[in-house]
Amino acid sequence: MSLALFVGLSLLVGCEKKTEPAAEKKVASKEKAEPKEGGGKHDTWWCDEHGVKEADCSMCSAKAAKAFQDKGDWCKDHNRAKSQCFICDPKLQEKFAAEYVAKYGKQPPEPEGQKPDAK
Repeated sequence: MSLALFVGLSLLVGCEKKTEPAAEKKVASKEKAEPKEGGGKHDTWWCDEHGVKEADCSMCSAKAAKAFQDKGDWCKDHNRAKSQCFICDPKLQEKFAAEYVAKYGKQPPEPEGQKPDAK
């Protein structure tokens, strides 16, 4: 009897569907819409660390990296998409920064992983 009761309670607790209150959902979606200071987070539109859109960051996303490699767009020297390699072509940083400025009306954070000494 005790075993059956324990199993029944375990199933109820384990299967409990947890939902976020509406206010918490609203805060979470607002946080994702704005850039965050100090890179390393991968839940925003912009990759602060590398200076490109997060979804397209070939240095953070294995899926994006594979897509760039499949297209032949890859910098073997710096292990990133050639079209995102600010080390080989520093002018690319201006192109990506312009996208950020168009969306947020201000300059993006300085990318950390795109310095000439970064590999």
